[in-house]
Amino acid sequence: MKKYFFGGVIPLILATGVMVFAELSTITETDITNLVDKAVKLIETQGESALEIIGEPSGKFFISTKSLYVFVYDENCVIKAHPYKPTLVGRSYRGLPDVRGKKFRDEIVAKAIKDGSGWTEYSYQKPGQSGIFKKKVFGKRASVGNKHFIVCAGMYID
Repeated sequence: MKKYFFGGVIPLILATGVMVFAELSTITETDITNLVDKAVKLIETQGESALEIIGEPSGKFFISTKSLYVFVYDENCVIKAHPYKPTLVGRSYRGLPDVRGKKFRDEIVAKAIKDGSGWTEYSYQKPGQSGIFKKKVFGKRASVGNKHFIVCAGMYID
């Protein structure tokens, strides 16, 4: 059976013969924490070489049908892996606020370092849409020797 995708939706034919469209972009907090947990485990078992795997645009840490992906900061808010926007890798975002002045990246990193993990809310532009939306990200600490990485994934709050 062929599968057809229509801009983030998939047509489903019901037993009655009626076609409905199911959204593929539904993301739950469980989806996010599960994906982050898998990436943390990979980093803690394979070390820094796991960052290349996590940052692979066609890899298992970027689920394009849900616009869900993992990204990784170091303790200094430098992006170490980002499959959706690999050009961001190596850039420091320490102290940079969202449009409402919240230094959310610093908060994500601080929560993960202090508490091991946590959720952070902030304001951000949705890809392909105009305007600013609420977003929340789950960040969790992964440790390799004395180094700490903060593994993150998030969702927009509609």
